[in-house]
Formats: sequence, C-alpha cells, structure tokens
Amino acid sequence: MDVLEIVTTTDDEQGLIELLIECVNDGASIGFLPPLKKVEAISYWHSIEAELARGERRLFIALDGDKVVGVVQLALCQKANGIHRAEIEKLMVLPQQRGKGCGRALMAAAEKAAVKLGRSLLVLDTRKGDVASKLYSAMGFQFAGEIPAFAISANGELDATLLFYKQLH
Repeated sequence: MDVLEIVTTTDDEQGLIELLIECVNDGASIGFLPPLKKVEAISYWHSIEAELARGERRLFIALDGDKVVGVVQLALCQKANGIHRAEIEKLMVLPQQRGKGCGRALMAAAEKAAVKLGRSLLVLDTRKGDVASKLYSAMGFQFAGEIPAFAISANGELDATLLFYKQLH
C-alpha cells in the first residue's frame, strides 16, 4: 500500500467518490447520512478541490495498486491566531481494508505533513463508540472531552462525539 499526498481530487475522482459512498453506506459518521447519492459525493469532492487549490487543506490517499482504499484530510486553520494548528478530518478506509495498517499510514502521513507545514497542534473528533478512537489514542492523541448529542445517526439518534488533540514537536 502506498500513501500519497494528492493536489487535486481529479487525480482519482472516481476512486474517491466510491470510497466516500461505501464508507458512508457502511455507517461512517463523517457528515453524511446513508444512503449517499453519487451526486452528493461528486459535489463534496468538488468542494474539497477548491480548498486544495486555495492551500487550505491537504489530502492523503492510500492506494492498493491503483485502487483507492483510504483517505484522510488535513484542514489547515486559516485564522491568524490558529496558524499553528490543523484538524484531521474524514479518515476513511474501505471496510475490507480495515485492520491492515491503512488508517495508521494515512494518519502518519498527515502528521508528517503538518510538521513540515509548521503546525504544532492537531485536533480531531470522532463519534463515541467508533473504533477509530482506539487508533487515535494508539497514535498519541489525547482525549480532551465529549460533546453529547453532536451528530444525527442513520437511525435518527443523536450520537456524542469525542474530541482529541496531539501536540507535535
């Protein structure tokens, strides 16, 4: 598996669209509700494309051969008082690829880029109960707190989110 930073979502738009749809439809809490329509996925990746072009975001993609198997984003804070921090967003790994080190490799690539970009603090949130929180803790992220009733789930219930941070050296 290779992890690459990509400059434009058109580098592998179809793979990114399929990944987003499969992860959302598998229950990932990443801002969408299932069933995710292809038109919504296309619109989302086009919005990300604009942020990449403006330098506000970095996108890392994991490939198994030429197949997109995972992705993570690094959102770079643009506020004057926040230029030292970035947010990890939308870590996605195909269900059949989970547990094989893909998420860890993506997170490591994003962290390395953050350091290179002069960022000294990473933050992220994840739905309470998701397996991703174990990965974040294992990678040195510190639990900062919980916000109840943060996101609506596919079944209409309100789920809590957990906040994490990591200070980089």
